[in-house]
Formats: sequence, structure tokens, C-alpha cells
Amino acid sequence: MFYKQGSFAGRIVPTEVSAAYQPQGLGGLREVKGPVIEVPMSSSAADTSPNTVRYWQETFKKSKAPVYLLKGSRDVIIYRGLMGTGLVGLGYVTYTIYMMATGKMKKQEKS
Repeated sequence: MFYKQGSFAGRIVPTEVSAAYQPQGLGGLREVKGPVIEVPMSSSAADTSPNTVRYWQETFKKSKAPVYLLKGSRDVIIYRGLMGTGLVGLGYVTYTIYMMATGKMKKQEKS
């Protein structure tokens, strides 16, 4: 059984299959063709040409390495640096929570 929202009271009413998937007051979909607008490409837009995109798609498809390590040693350095920073931060948070839980970290009183 298919339902749609009724037009008079706004209640849900049973309906036909074709009417259930069309919004109220709208007919079937039709394609609207507008004018083609050509925008001159800047130097940065030229870097993302379809040939470049195709090249990177094929590169990522062939390799077994994770995507964030495919461009070489610079990506590896950035990745390992961020992972190290994350571990140091996690260690500091764990240390702070331990200090608060054991009561060794006290608020400094205002004088």
C-alpha cells in the first residue's frame, strides 16, 4: 500500500503507486537546457584538468599503500609527525586525568 499527504487536511491518505512518488502540484520531471557558459581557466584550475585527475585515479588504484602515503617521503614525514604529536597529546591528557583523579593536582587559590 502506498501513501501520500492529502492536499485538503494534510493527513496521510492511501494512493496509487505513481502518485506516491510525485510531489503535490508538480508534474513529471523535465530537463531544462540553458545556455552554455564558458569560463576562462586560471593557472590553478589548469592543474585539475581531466588528464591530471585520471592520472591520480590510476595511481591510487594501482598502489597498495594508503592514499595519505602515496605522494612520497614528504607525506610520510607529515603523517608520522602528526601521529607522534597525537600520541604526545594523548599521553599528556592521560597524565592530567591521572593527576586530577589522585588529588595531586590542586587548584591554585587566589590571594
